[in-house]
Amino acid sequence: MPDNKKVSVIIVTWNSSDEIEGCINSIINSQRINSSEFEIIVIDNNSTDDTKIKLDQIKKNLYSNIILIYNKENVGFTKACNQGIEIFTGENILILNPDTEIVDDAIDKMAAKLNSDKSIGAVAPKLLNEDGSIQKSCRTFPEYSDMFFEMTLLSKLFPKNKKVSRWKMNYFDHDKECKVDQPMAAALMIKKSVLDNIDNFDERYKMFFNDVDICKKIYDSGKSIIFYPEAVVIHIKGVSIYKDREKMIRIWNKDCAEYFKKYHNNVLLYNLLKAGLTVSGAVRILLYKLTK
Repeated sequence: MPDNKKVSVIIVTWNSSDEIEGCINSIINSQRINSSEFEIIVIDNNSTDDTKIKLDQIKKNLYSNIILIYNKENVGFTKACNQGIEIFTGENILILNPDTEIVDDAIDKMAAKLNSDKSIGAVAPKLLNEDGSIQKSCRTFPEYSDMFFEMTLLSKLFPKNKKVSRWKMNYFDHDKECKVDQPMAAALMIKKSVLDNIDNFDERYKMFFNDVDICKKIYDSGKSIIFYPEAVVIHIKGVSIYKDREKMIRIWNKDCAEYFKKYHNNVLLYNLLKAGLTVSGAVRILLYKLTK
């Protein structure tokens, strides 16, 4: 059934001029067929392209109610996202990447599902690539063994093995509704009451693992997270990451280590992980330089 509670959509941009207009247009088009009331908040992390110009034009010519926050420096995704969380007024909050487009009434479907059961803390849609193929977007909470299987490429050699590929869940059926640990936060709707209890996003993560952490906190609070394929969002995966690949690899490694330090602080395994991340990161950067 349709849900008429306000949904606050929070988008963090950085050099997103090629994607942001399509993203916001899809939200506005979705609002025309939704019963939910919308609020759109965009936080820009000091973009150096035409993102801010496009956002100003959108506010002037297309959607005057949009709330724009322009940071004077790139404070990272997590801190910028929290800026939006501090001021949003909806009953539900939709964290949305600028490289996404809402399909039909996906926001309404997520809101209705989220509010259908008090035990649900968050809902994630099915993500599609631009060509319409399914984007694998659900994972389990990572453990040290998962990092070992990733670094040794065993997870790629045996993608359907439920032990070796446990973390990235390559065997998961993305057409089936079910409870999951951690869906990708390219599009993730969370209840305000849940956020109030888990203290927003943890700012020790700059760009990555913030979604893993927020889902872990939701899970630990006793609420479930639902993967809901009835709602569909198109996601141009990796657009932001590939704009500065070397920097993103280093940030990913740092954020990964922070997650394990927080939740799995075994001194020996933690230091082995950091060493493995250093080596694998150097290899990934080298491969990137050789292939770009």
